[in-house]
Amino acid sequence: MDIESIIYRCGVSDFVGCEQIVRQQGETLGMFRDAEATGEWSRIHGAHYDWWMFPKDQPSSYGYAYTVGPADIAELRRAAGFIADYLDGVRILLLAWGWDLDRHSFVDQPAHDQVWQHWPIRLEKCGRSLRLFDERSAYASVRDYALSLVRDGVPLLYRGRDCGDFLLEQGSDGLSRGDSRP
Repeated sequence: MDIESIIYRCGVSDFVGCEQIVRQQGETLGMFRDAEATGEWSRIHGAHYDWWMFPKDQPSSYGYAYTVGPADIAELRRAAGFIADYLDGVRILLLAWGWDLDRHSFVDQPAHDQVWQHWPIRLEKCGRSLRLFDERSAYASVRDYALSLVRDGVPLLYRGRDCGDFLLEQGSDGLSRGDSRP
């Protein structure tokens, strides 16, 4: 671990490491791809995967285990196939919710269970992670999906917390306001 990651974690040592994130992402992505191929969207809806599929820079219910800093993001971006798999995971998650990531629109003829599952925390984690990894096009599509849900009257609340506040704010560069990157 480099000094930047050590400083970022402020001495917290429970980070699982980039190799573990890549491994867990690969396993979960295999399940995602199987679910997509068979149309068994409920497999995705009922699974737990947010932490390693969409790593972010804030602690979660796992503490700092899947919390990434700048050096970790750079290492993950360099890992063979990580970004392509990461974005495929985003694509399939959104597809499970009836959203076409590439077209920035709802799926034309979704299956019965290919619908929003009332997991605003997952939507927020996905969006935060995309922003953190500077995946602007995918982030914009996730943001468009969130806006569509809100327009349809869907609350983006999870345990009393507004998960939509992050996704619904956008600066002129396509990233959320408050983003410190150039």
